[in-house]
Amino acid sequence: MKAYLEQREVEQLEKAATCIRDKVLIRLLFHLGCRISEALAIKVGDIDFSQGTVTILHLKSHSGFPVPVARPS
Repeated sequence: MKAYLEQREVEQLEKAATCIRDKVLIRLLFHLGCRISEALAIKVGDIDFSQGTVTILHLKSHSGFPVPVARPS
């Protein structure tokens, strides 16, 4: 049994989500590779729209770094 989801499986999850919040959360977890607690801790100030990055605060190490966001095709 595999321990990860394929791109198409994540797309199916995102398509099945009933609200935009859930769609964004699924996309964040998949593309940024962060933990749920790290994704839920993201604030608007952590997003740099001009650079296309999100700064993830890693709660276990108490460090943060910018992560590029995949642009939709």
